[in-house]
Amino acid sequence: MRWFYRLWPERHEPGKRALVLAGGGVIGGMYEVGVLAALDEDLQGCCVNNFDIFVGSSAGAVVASLMANGVRPTNLYRILGEGLPDPMNFTRGSVYDRHAFSSAAGRLGQLVWAVGKNILTGLRSSWPDMLAKAQGALPAGFFTVQQLEVYMRRVFEEKGLSNDFRALSKTLLIPAVDLDRAERVVFGVGDMAEVPISQAIAASSAIPGFFEPYTIGERDFVDGGVGYTGHADLAVERGADAVVVVNPVVPLMVPDGERRALKARGLYTIMEQAGRITSQHLLELGLRDLQQKHPKVEFFLFQPEPKESPLFGPSMGFDASRAALRFGYITTKEWLQTKGAVFIRRFSARLAAQRATA
Repeated sequence: MRWFYRLWPERHEPGKRALVLAGGGVIGGMYEVGVLAALDEDLQGCCVNNFDIFVGSSAGAVVASLMANGVRPTNLYRILGEGLPDPMNFTRGSVYDRHAFSSAAGRLGQLVWAVGKNILTGLRSSWPDMLAKAQGALPAGFFTVQQLEVYMRRVFEEKGLSNDFRALSKTLLIPAVDLDRAERVVFGVGDMAEVPISQAIAASSAIPGFFEPYTIGERDFVDGGVGYTGHADLAVERGADAVVVVNPVVPLMVPDGERRALKARGLYTIMEQAGRITSQHLLELGLRDLQQKHPKVEFFLFQPEPKESPLFGPSMGFDASRAALRFGYITTKEWLQTKGAVFIRRFSARLAAQRATA
């Protein structure tokens, strides 16, 4: 468990506390639930739901929306870990409907046809030129996030939770990226608070290439992690003076004796590693910048060590999801018991003081 924080004298009046959950696909979301369950058990006299501000992007938006609605992470951990018959038991059917893979196969055929047609008609052209000519016929993505929106809407309904940002007692912020304007949009603020939470989650989860952009009104949105990691600045802008960030996505650092191990795993692993390097770099730059601009704000970062774990693999796969859930819980629990005394003492005291003045 890697983490850091900046210490400053305790204030007489407790300020706002924020929980920021980054993306990471199904695997990352499971890891985050495990981390939060461990924190929930060890925060003395308080719980994760006592935070004031919840920020979640992509998979983190799913988890953050449940935390902001008062769902205890320990209960969610048990439902997911034991596969209980509960609407919140996240399965393949939560993301992919029964026609998803046949539709994806059709889109793959569309891709092959678009490229193949240009190969046949442009035998003297280079590969980049042929791909460029084919781009207008390529699919916008292989899957859609429509099923995820339907699933989250059903969860809110069946569990008696709110699908309305404005009805929550806590602040919930879900960022996504407007594809055409190339700008971040934050659901839960201003006019964007009128968008149902389930639709905001879908917009923030539309991983480019894997999912089609998600349309709300006349705007197309893609994953909130495009160009950003975590979005901790949103919490600081809204007055948080202590921010806990959970980041599941870290690159793998291969030991010296195993060099070139990732190249041997093929194209997907190389692309996955490259994306993780970019994501980690963005997170570290963002947190350093926030620390410099807001020196009195405490930042606590929880993320896995950069070594082999259930988190390194296809982020949207379900085979390792339960392992990622347990991994998040066990590694956080171990860290809290061996090195987390200061964190527990300081954060438990902060949340207890906040609750006493509420």
